[in-house]
Amino acid sequence: MKLNYIILLFITVLAACDEPVTLDPKQVDPVIVIEGLITDRETYQYVRVTETVDFYAEGGSRPITDAEVSVVDNEGNQFIFEHNPREIERLDGYYLSENPFSGKVGNTYSLSVSYSGQQYQATDQLLRVAPIDSLEVIINEDEFADPDDPNYYYEVLFYATEPQETDDYYLFKFYRNDTLILESENDIYFSDDEVLAEQIDGLPTAGFYKQGDVAVVEMYSLTNNAFVYYNDLINLLENDGGMFGSPPVNPRNNLSNGAMGYFQTSAVASDTVMIK
Repeated sequence: MKLNYIILLFITVLAACDEPVTLDPKQVDPVIVIEGLITDRETYQYVRVTETVDFYAEGGSRPITDAEVSVVDNEGNQFIFEHNPREIERLDGYYLSENPFSGKVGNTYSLSVSYSGQQYQATDQLLRVAPIDSLEVIINEDEFADPDDPNYYYEVLFYATEPQETDDYYLFKFYRNDTLILESENDIYFSDDEVLAEQIDGLPTAGFYKQGDVAVVEMYSLTNNAFVYYNDLINLLENDGGMFGSPPVNPRNNLSNGAMGYFQTSAVASDTVMIK
């Protein structure tokens, strides 16, 4: 009788869950989101500045177009950033350096963003990156990137030697014909050198290729703070919100005054191979 009562109570609770529930999230003030990247490549470096929106708002975060953005390094060099200088709609919220420049390995870069009477700052050091020795193309007929197109059966492996005398952290990006490849929408490819070991021998990249494709592998150096940020971010993205999951929290970052995002400086190693 007791067991039957428990089952009946459980069914009653489930039935009560059929009614639709409208969430009433707490309304909070918008939060500024700052995402910047300085690399050792001679290019127009960028900082993106946006603002969070309400839970039910359509689209992503709102671009901020009237901030003051600058970067200074430990040698006293200052770099001014201008909002979307070519007025390209998809680049609203992006601030580009007035002139192309390359970050210097070993230097520390400090970001300053001024908006709506508030000041936001961040600092990151540009560390060296391990060089990519080579890329190898192999045939993998057991798996396909697109089951409807059997031409995608080439896989790209990369090789590198990672110095072990320091603790190093890396972010990886993989491209097919200039398009970023992700195995799933929320993927972020990053690692520390303890996992990679000294000899990176034939590490598979994301995705598959067909003949005529161009594959590009990029390897970015990260500070420990950046590694922690990406680790927190992937844990947040993979949180299913279930009753056994941990409560979601914002990733730890290097920005002041409650800003979200991350200001990253990286040396970049890259290699390219044509699929033949």
